[in-house]
Amino acid sequence: MKKKILKIAAFVLALALIVGVCVFANSLVGNPISKLLATKTAEKYLEENHPGKDYQLDGVTFSFKLTCYYAYFSSPGSPDSSFSLMLGMDGKIIHDYYENNVLTGWNTARRLSDEYRAAVGKVLDNPTFPYQIDIGYGDLEFISEEYKNAPEVPDYALITNDLELDGIYDIGELGAKAGKLTVYIWDDTVTVERLAEIMLDMKKMLEDAGVRFYIMDCVLQYPKPEEGAWKQDRVEVMDFLCSDIYEEAMAARVREANDAAKDYYNAMDAIKKQEEKTLP
Repeated sequence: MKKKILKIAAFVLALALIVGVCVFANSLVGNPISKLLATKTAEKYLEENHPGKDYQLDGVTFSFKLTCYYAYFSSPGSPDSSFSLMLGMDGKIIHDYYENNVLTGWNTARRLSDEYRAAVGKVLDNPTFPYQIDIGYGDLEFISEEYKNAPEVPDYALITNDLELDGIYDIGELGAKAGKLTVYIWDDTVTVERLAEIMLDMKKMLEDAGVRFYIMDCVLQYPKPEEGAWKQDRVEVMDFLCSDIYEEAMAARVREANDAAKDYYNAMDAIKKQEEKTLP
């Protein structure tokens, strides 16, 4: 009798372990049945919502963080038309990203931003570029129509809803309207005059390559030493207009912008200290 009870207990324990493993695996990689349900739903969705179009289902993947599936679609004839569906474990649609990604112009904006960043990178990452860059990239600023009046949105941002799906645009012209450069440079000379010189030179090199920008954040700092303390002195400009980058009185404008940047960080520090005082 005792042996029989032990066998039953062992069987129950083994069964519990198997169930536990299955539940754990299900939470990490999903299961064949729920994936099949999600796939069938995605296929039916295309038939019902985009008939006659060249959309194709690229795949269905499981998100263990959200415990759901994502179905990915693309259109061979339209690079800006890719989107996804979020589906539950029961195969039902939780969210359709078609409007968010395609109709609002965000896919087009991302494509143009990638092209602009690549154009900037081609200049800054070139082995012949004469300055040592710690960080350097370019962005096109975009915002959707519904958020254009939000206080944190720059007034030069382009509206995604105005973009033409798969439209061909002049990246240089877009950069002149909404391009922002962010560049951190290491140099043995960290002065206002040196940063002014570098900014003038960078503007010329970029424009010679057909790359334009509207505004710039630029930091000049000492290189990090292999040993010893890193000199923290820096000269910085924030939201410096490209139209203000010209030789006459350039150093004076950089000095003014550097002072403004210091005032900004001092104000942020003061706010942080005040918040820390009010914490319980």
